[in-house]
Amino acid sequence: MVSSKNARCTALLLLAVLLLSCAAMGRAARGLEETAPEDNYPAEAPESSPEDNYPAEASESSPFPDFRSFPKVELPPMPEMPTIPGFSSPEPEPEADEP
Repeated sequence: MVSSKNARCTALLLLAVLLLSCAAMGRAARGLEETAPEDNYPAEAPESSPEDNYPAEASESSPFPDFRSFPKVELPPMPEMPTIPGFSSPEPEPEADEP
């Protein structure tokens, strides 16, 4: 009987904290709306072409930018898998052809 009373008190406390946090977030959102800057954007975007953003040599030779080449990396040979004496792995089953 005591544990259900503790659970009820805990649930009520949790609900009260949740209600207070929702009220605080609402108050903060209202404050942000009041201090938000007004929308004073220009009616039309300034006219510019995509070619203005690229260097002249890149647009003449290739549509892609020049990437520097990376040096070739030499990897060591792949080591062989160790074998376990007395164990053999099963062969994979051949896949059936679907009609």
